[in-house]
Formats: sequence, structure tokens, C-alpha cells
Amino acid sequence: MAFDSKKSRIFLFFAIGLGLSVLMALLKAIAALLANTYLYSVPWIGGFLKSIELTELSNLVVFAILGAGIGSATLLLPQRWDHRAKLAFLALVSPFVFSGSYLMRQHLWIQEVAARANISYPEARDITNAYLEREVGSGGFFGFYPFSTQLAELPVRRKSLESLQAANPNDLLTDELAGYDDPRADFAAFVFQRVGWLIRLMYMAIAVLVGLIYYFKGHVWAETSRRVNRRSDGKPPRKPPRPPSGPRSGSSGPSAGPSSGPSADPSSSSSSGSSAGTPPRTPPKTAPKVKRKPS
Repeated sequence: MAFDSKKSRIFLFFAIGLGLSVLMALLKAIAALLANTYLYSVPWIGGFLKSIELTELSNLVVFAILGAGIGSATLLLPQRWDHRAKLAFLALVSPFVFSGSYLMRQHLWIQEVAARANISYPEARDITNAYLEREVGSGGFFGFYPFSTQLAELPVRRKSLESLQAANPNDLLTDELAGYDDPRADFAAFVFQRVGWLIRLMYMAIAVLVGLIYYFKGHVWAETSRRVNRRSDGKPPRKPPRPPSGPRSGSSGPSAGPSSGPSADPSSSSSSGSSAGTPPRTPPKTAPKVKRKPS
């Protein structure tokens, strides 16, 4: 029964971790949907906020909840488990949670292509996948994720997506900067080409730090609760047995008879004293008197 209970607690830990990961990924996806609907559509400033991926600030809340939840759930695991094994689960689910907003962005992009071209969603997905394969060599999410670091506004017209001469505006700018024989222009082209990755790495670092900080906070709470539970489950120490008390001195036993008053028999008092556990007193020895002869 103890083994079955331990297995059920371990299963409950993984169930809590997976459920919390799905909820946090959904929270990031909802944040991306709301930002794309209400924030990025604001004139002038909307494009700038989209280029810096303002939605990824939700990592502060999402990974704080994820780290604290998984750290607190380690209370269900045996204490002998290595700490790295507990952290491995957090490291395993974090990329999925981090990608929740980008999965929603890809879905919204395909949906907009389908609405502009008046085609079905599967057909628009095939068109976007073919476009990504030409641009970055991979379709689906693994093509969308790196390509979204290059362009804030992805093409949505079918003609642009299917054109073989479709060029990336960022590539045109970097090629123009690289044409100048100036180290500063080369450095500007290098930074501009990788600025999307720099922004994304910054949000990744925020997610890792927040997740680790709140994981250890939850783990400290779990260990404290474990010690409190052990103290509450332990039995209080048993009191040592009291030694048997003998009859009080001066009381007569059943064989002693009445011995009160000055006329009491000394033998009876000595017997009562010996019955009380105290040795009888012996009178001090006196030297015999020597009679002097008369002179």
C-alpha cells in the first residue's frame, strides 16, 4: 500500500506540472490574441510594439506561476530525489509554454491569409508553409519561429506569398548597408539582421530567471511543509514509569500491631523501620567502666 501511495503521489506531481503548463501556454496564447486585436492595430505605435514583441512581457507572470507551482508540487516527490531531476521537468515544459504566443501568432497569420484570399484554412496553411520553405528552408512552426524574428509584418497577400521573386525587406536593407566600405555600416547591418533574435533572447532570459526564482521559492515552501508535517505526525515521547512507593515510616504493617505512644515496643518500631526500607540504628558502643581499688 505504501508503494502504491508513493506512485500515486509521483503521478500527481507530473499531472499537476503538465496541467499547469497547458494553462500557462493558453494564457500566453490569449495574451497574443488580445494584443494582436486591440494593441497592434493602433496606428503609428502598433507596429513598433509588435516589432519589440510586447506580448512577451507576459512571461513575467506566466513563468512565475509555472515555477512556483512546480516548485510547490515537489512536496509530493520523495525527498531522496535529486534536485536536478526535479528541475529537469521544469526545463522540459518551459519551451512549450514559451512557444504558446508564437503558435497563436502563426494561427492568426494563416487565418488572415485565408480571409484575404477567400480560401479555406488548410489551403492557406499549405501556401504559408511553401513560402516558409523557400525563405528559411523549413515549413510549419519550425519555419515560422525563426522567420518571425526577421519580419514584424508578415506578408498576407497570396500573390506575394506565391511569387518566386518575393524578397525579404530586411535582406534588401542589409545588402544596401553592406555595399558601403565602412566598418560602421557593416556593424549596423550585422545588428539589424540579428536584432529580432536579440529581442527574443532577452525575453527568454527573463523567462528563465523568473521561472528559477519562483521555483526555488516554491521548493522552499514544500520543504518547510514537509518538516512541519513530520512533526505533526510524530507521537509525543512517553513518560518514564514512576517507581513504586513503599509504606511511609511510622505506619504499622499488618504484622506490627499498634505501636503508638511512648509505651510502644522498640522491637515493633525497629520492625516497622525495617519494613520502611531504612536500616535499624545501632546504639554507639561505650567503653566498660573500670572500678578503682581503694588505696
